Amino acid sequence: MKRFLLMCVVALFTVGLIFPYSSQAATTSFKDVSSFKKEIEFLTGQEVIFGYPDGTFRPNEPILRVQAVQMLMREMKPELDQVPDPNFNDIKPGDRGYEDVAKAVALGVISGKGDNRFDPRGKLTRAEMAIILVRAYELDSIFPKGFSDVSKSSVAYWHISALAANNITVGYPDGTFRPSQTIDRAQFSAFMARVIEPAFQPENTEVADTYLEALFDLYALDYEMHPTEPVIYLLDGNSNEVVALNYDTYEVESVELTLPAEHIAYANNKLYVTQLKGKHSPYWSDEEQQGAFAVIDATTMKQEKLIDIDLDPYDIQADENGIVYISPGSGQSSNFASYDSTTGKLLSSRSMYHKTLITMHPTQQRIYEITTELSPRTISAYSITDGVLGEEQSSPYHGDYELNEDLTISPDGKYLFNSTGHIFRSSATISADMTYFTTLDQPYKSIAFDVANSELYTAKEDKRITAYDYSTMEPLGQLQTYGNVNKMFYDEQNNTLLIFSTVKMGTSSVPVMGIEKVYFDVESIEE
Repeated sequence: MKRFLLMCVVALFTVGLIFPYSSQAATTSFKDVSSFKKEIEFLTGQEVIFGYPDGTFRPNEPILRVQAVQMLMREMKPELDQVPDPNFNDIKPGDRGYEDVAKAVALGVISGKGDNRFDPRGKLTRAEMAIILVRAYELDSIFPKGFSDVSKSSVAYWHISALAANNITVGYPDGTFRPSQTIDRAQFSAFMARVIEPAFQPENTEVADTYLEALFDLYALDYEMHPTEPVIYLLDGNSNEVVALNYDTYEVESVELTLPAEHIAYANNKLYVTQLKGKHSPYWSDEEQQGAFAVIDATTMKQEKLIDIDLDPYDIQADENGIVYISPGSGQSSNFASYDSTTGKLLSSRSMYHKTLITMHPTQQRIYEITTELSPRTISAYSITDGVLGEEQSSPYHGDYELNEDLTISPDGKYLFNSTGHIFRSSATISADMTYFTTLDQPYKSIAFDVANSELYTAKEDKRITAYDYSTMEPLGQLQTYGNVNKMFYDEQNNTLLIFSTVKMGTSSVPVMGIEKVYFDVESIEE
């Protein structure tokens, strides 16, 4: 196995914060420490804590706010020159811990309690602990289950959520976090050790193998991924808009559509969207059908034109030359057509059963289709020459393999995948095209490919992702997600599995769209 789900480092950690415990642990022992002994010894070895002159650590004493800041600054070792005075009226230059407090303010780790007070000798609460650890180490992610005693109105809500999502805290068995409770010196040491050395993190089945990074009130009808930028384009069924979602910054741009939309395609910085002028019906004759497709500039997110067509559009594909291919949504045996998106001219048409899904080969020289209304369901192929569709080439099978209403071609163009798990070859040789290859060990709902590292990933609706060896199609292992997976993409540039899922927060019954991620350490690949 080349690699599988090596996720021991929080996404926003820097390499300098990771210390293998086996090589850094100290032999120093405090005579009064029994709980969290290894964590405390680890921090002692890092010269983060020193204990008291009498050889004690006093683990059960509440940790003071200034002591917590001192520990953080000793571990972080920020290189800051001429740190400004934070102007707290209760800690001044020359006071114990002043320099560390000033650095922490400059870094944005702390901000005081208002009225120009820091309260250095105040006892740190669990909520305050969450805030300073999350700020100091830039922890991110969301823990959807939450805690029963932490409301979204709390200033510490998202910090506590991030702490739990990164498996630094598990809360209490009764489902509470107890944010206002004072934290003692041993407990703070344990939390801090878990942040900088993941080996100390507890086993917790409530924490998924993914990072839930954002939540949106969107209902995605269809998706397209930008080939080089961290952007997913989707059709929002709630607003009838095309949405450009940057999955690095989570910034959103959108454009409202003129007519109801159903499917979207991307090619060469253009988005092409089906526009419906009626309901799909097998009784809507070819002569009476009408529809349109919108052309959107993907860079500016502005609609350039709306092209009317004599066809009820269903699915859509497009090539780099601006040729658009549209399958019919009505009329039983109707027209599958290609159009020039610049002029709107009809270039060719072939007979196709209505409500047929289409997918384009990466070479853009062939389109595959799968029926949704016929039984048994079938697949076919059409060659493309200068935007003109060739004759239909039927599958060599007719009902031999059960098929669901989907068809995905692998990025290298070698295989056709159906969510039943059946895999067929995609070949330029007519005699070999669409021939059966193999079957995955289980069906799926969504699929994504990392061909460069010879892996693929599938998901069903059970909050699980299965990884497979792409060369053998044998399963490698599984990941747990927070939500039911709807769609997955693999970002080859950042080696990240991007997951769109349906998530419920806490006890809420209202689902939202979540974006979950899996980060891969490609340097750990073993040949």
